[in-house]
Amino acid sequence: MFHSFSYVALVAITIVISSSIILPIEAKKGGFTAHLIHRDFLKSPYQLLKNAFQRSEQRSKQFASTEVIPSGGEYLMKISYGTPPVESLAIVDTGSHLVWVQCLPCINCYKENFPPFNPKTSSSFQFVSSNSVNCPHILSQNQSGENNSTKPCPYDIAYGDGSYSSGDLATETITFGHGKDKVSFPNFIFGCGHDNAGQFSPMESGLVGLGPQKLSLVSQLNKSLDAKFSYCLVPLTESSKSSKLSFGDQAKVSGPGVVSSPLLLDVYYSLTLEHISVGRSHEIKFSGTAFSSNGSTNSGSIIIDSGTTLTYLPEYVYGKLKEIVQDHIKSGQIVKDPQGIFSLCYSSLKDADIPKITFHFKGADLELNPINTFVKTSPSSSCLAFTATGDIPIFGNIAQANFLVGYDLVEKTVSFKQVDCTKL
Repeated sequence: MFHSFSYVALVAITIVISSSIILPIEAKKGGFTAHLIHRDFLKSPYQLLKNAFQRSEQRSKQFASTEVIPSGGEYLMKISYGTPPVESLAIVDTGSHLVWVQCLPCINCYKENFPPFNPKTSSSFQFVSSNSVNCPHILSQNQSGENNSTKPCPYDIAYGDGSYSSGDLATETITFGHGKDKVSFPNFIFGCGHDNAGQFSPMESGLVGLGPQKLSLVSQLNKSLDAKFSYCLVPLTESSKSSKLSFGDQAKVSGPGVVSSPLLLDVYYSLTLEHISVGRSHEIKFSGTAFSSNGSTNSGSIIIDSGTTLTYLPEYVYGKLKEIVQDHIKSGQIVKDPQGIFSLCYSSLKDADIPKITFHFKGADLELNPINTFVKTSPSSSCLAFTATGDIPIFGNIAQANFLVGYDLVEKTVSFKQVDCTKL
């Protein structure tokens, strides 16, 4: 059983430019604060953006090809496994549904800075048996699904970019913090990965999924976390500032300017997008689709994901948006993207000449700022931060920057409030 007491967790996401990594845990009444770093924290701002854009392109394809999200998340958090606790760094991602870590014995483990977790050193480790009710939730279609109480429940996750993790499901105590500041949760189901490879960096020991499915961190701890979480992401170029990811009561988004939209909970978090407007007179109808676990589609749905950098729109929507934006902008000169990623870029573009772009979600009109719609790709060039897709539309994290975004999984709503995330 999980801890029955109610508490609030507040996690600060910090992008650090430093030769050393310091991730303190700050205890607060009823919760804790953990600091996270960007996976590319040693890169220059423009190299960081280029890497994020490339992962964003790979990630967008995952939503169409599989129910499992790749490790394309942008931020890493400290999490400990076992008794006594063993520390690791893991990718944090709202699009993922499983928590997993590299485990001994390693059949094939990618190189990481932390040693793989050794279950033999933990007194609280226990495999999930193959006939457990929790086992069918993660079995892949390639596995037979045979139930045998003497065998651990296997998992096998394959990603479209070639990354994968496979191993056994187990229960373990996970811990955040140290000493008197630590918060622990026993009997947490996670993946003990024995064979892992692909697009993972040496800083990453595994992944922490915050998605809507049953084995995510949020779903397993929903009673303690009050089924609420929120984040406030600073713009990617604000490399010395911190972002925040909050749980429980502290995740409530309220006050003047808050708008809310119904949250669609299935394989992913998604919203109903009715149309996009540019300026005061141009309106583009939207009829995208979102993937559903039963194979159906929801007209007008768009995935909202903190781990995807760009916003992906159906080709006809993006084409119309690009055309209208181009007609509005009178300053600057159209140039080629120096990184070869975007199709509409300007030199010497002034924020005052960028038209207002509003996403009209069901029940919530979200007016974006220039930092949400254009991104600097070099000291002299700025590009439209949207792109076309023939697959699933995604509302990415550039569009969400400097908004407090709150998820209420009981009321099934997502709320937005425009704020300066660098000041929270």
